[in-house]
Amino acid sequence: MTTIESISAVKLNSHITIQETAKGRGVFASKKFAQGETVVVGIPIEEVPERTIYSFQMDFNLYVNLDEPAVVINHSCSPNTGVRNNQFGGYDFVALGDIEADEEITWDYETTEYESIAVSRCLCGSLSCRGKTLGFKFREQMLRDRYREYIADYLKTQSK
Repeated sequence: MTTIESISAVKLNSHITIQETAKGRGVFASKKFAQGETVVVGIPIEEVPERTIYSFQMDFNLYVNLDEPAVVINHSCSPNTGVRNNQFGGYDFVALGDIEADEEITWDYETTEYESIAVSRCLCGSLSCRGKTLGFKFREQMLRDRYREYIADYLKTQSK
């Protein structure tokens, strides 16, 4: 990654804060984000040999740890961001609708994880809470319909 790219990612991530919540640490908007705007740029800090509850799946056999703030963005079954692969080998978190200042930033873990081990009991509190995350493998059509382009690139190659 070039210095200019690093500076751009840091500058973009400067419009969020990390705060303690009842669910642990979370990421919050410090300004309003418009639909389609990149909210957080997630940059890989290392590859890991197998999935963990903190890793991000980039391909069927590739797992990475992303930097903060990406690693502390909480799951929601009704998130306000979707994921898009980025130039750094990680994910950008893109506003699915307008996000207000002080709103928690969330994403749906099943949009990157083919089989998810991260959430055995969901605490998102949304009206459409699924109870736990299973992974893209088990909810493929629902996730494709809901998030369209905002799922991991490697999952887009799966047959419909």
